Amino acid sequence: MMSLNDAGFYHSAIVNTHDIKEGENLWELAKRTYMSFANAKNNQKHFWDMNDLNFLMVKAIDNPGLTRSSSLRTSLISVFEDPVIDHSDELHQEIGLEDYIGCASVHSVGPSIAIFDTIRDGELDCACVYPSPLHSREQMLELIDDMKRILVNGSNHVESDS
Repeated sequence: MMSLNDAGFYHSAIVNTHDIKEGENLWELAKRTYMSFANAKNNQKHFWDMNDLNFLMVKAIDNPGLTRSSSLRTSLISVFEDPVIDHSDELHQEIGLEDYIGCASVHSVGPSIAIFDTIRDGELDCACVYPSPLHSREQMLELIDDMKRILVNGSNHVESDS
């Protein structure tokens, strides 16, 4: 295990692939994917896979034709573990800052779609970044509409269960 004092750039990830069927319950899927991730993390799979992932990334850079549409995109979406919670403060108002996003950048090889979620002042704030023309604006709007529908339906079930 590394300490907080270990300087350097570390890129690690847990590669998980899940088959999803139409009509599958969202919360069961979320539980299944999270438990798989938590188990892999507890077994330090993100460190064990580092060499393999770096090797695969180098091969993808050397041979972009092996990735979808030669785009160097290796997955549809990546999920980050820790939530970002942010609170606006007086300094934001003082300098005239109305809105901003914070996001990690993936250069060369990476996921196709990045969704950066933040809880800002108690509200969910999301930014979606995608490569064009690999994905169209219409595809992204449809994806976002589906995500909003799932969140609203899920929150309705939570409220009705309480």
